[in-house]
Amino acid sequence: MAVSKEAEEVVVEDGFTEDDCPKCPPKGAPAWMATFADMATLLMAFFVLILSFAEFNVPKFKQISGSLKNAFGVQRMVPVVEQPKGTTILSLNFSPSPSPSVTENITQQTTLEEKPELEVQTKTKDEDFSEDTKKLAESIKEAVARGDIEIEVLGKNVVMNFTPTDSEQKDLPQLLQETLNAIEKAKAAAGKSNKDVLVGGLEEKLKELSEAADQAQDALNQDKSEKEQFKKAEEKAELTEDELKVALKQEIGQGLVTVEKKEDKVIVTVGAGGAFPSGTAKLTPQAKKIMDNIAKVNSKGKSTIMVTGHTDDVPLVFGSQYRDNWDLAAARAASVVQSLEDSNVISPGRLIATSKGETQPVASNETSTGRSKNRRIEIEINYGK
Repeated sequence: MAVSKEAEEVVVEDGFTEDDCPKCPPKGAPAWMATFADMATLLMAFFVLILSFAEFNVPKFKQISGSLKNAFGVQRMVPVVEQPKGTTILSLNFSPSPSPSVTENITQQTTLEEKPELEVQTKTKDEDFSEDTKKLAESIKEAVARGDIEIEVLGKNVVMNFTPTDSEQKDLPQLLQETLNAIEKAKAAAGKSNKDVLVGGLEEKLKELSEAADQAQDALNQDKSEKEQFKKAEEKAELTEDELKVALKQEIGQGLVTVEKKEDKVIVTVGAGGAFPSGTAKLTPQAKKIMDNIAKVNSKGKSTIMVTGHTDDVPLVFGSQYRDNWDLAAARAASVVQSLEDSNVISPGRLIATSKGETQPVASNETSTGRSKNRRIEIEINYGK
């Protein structure tokens, strides 16, 4: 009894009893959280509903934005050219089935093969194959014996190399032609078409290469022929030079005539001082003798003879028969051509007369010696034409 009293006294002193202890909260989320979640869900559904009714007009938005910038003192001109776009981000069309694929144009490719004649096979397959095999084997055997081809095995394929074994050197066009002939013989002996005889496009390539080789060979032959003609022309020019030097030995010694060879041409230069009187185009007797000797040396052959007249730069006196040095040089060249033609040993078609006037001096016109050298007649005998 005494103990219970002491306990009761202790409880009174602290001021708490068992009834004064707070109750524990209920388990789970509080009641307000459920209400908040319901409100948030409703608000989200409301916003989605509003968004479904909204329309996006980007040009209008940019226009309003520009108006605001203009109102607040910022102006920026932006040309707005927008392509038509959708007015909402939601898909308004829905179908439970996939989108059907519609084909507007139906195309169809057909191949029609018609044979005008009916092929009747009189031989059996085995007989035909056996005969072709024998022919091909005989042809290959003969080609191998001649040394036209070499046979080697690469895997499952038999390769025939068309390489000549002759010790003599053959040019490329001949070798290509022999290769093409060997291919044709192999096809003819096999009795098969191009599809049955596999050449891997070798025949077409060889034909193209053969044509290119023929063109190169033709160009080479033409070049060789031109070189031979040029060599012959040089030999003729050299012979003519020697003959002219012998025929005009006296005039060359007197300094009236010079004979010079340039490649396939021979140039005979006659001084105008000894060939023509001053200011005229009439040949002197000594000049006519020179022209007769030149005509005799060139009586044979088909060489062209071009006569060119040259003068110095001294103008003609007033009242002269000729207007200027061009006329004088042309008249003197024409006189030489007429003299060569009068010899009756040179065809007129081989003669050409031209004038250079004072445009091509060989010496200075400041001295009398130089001017006398510039007054000249050049007779060019060309064997290259």
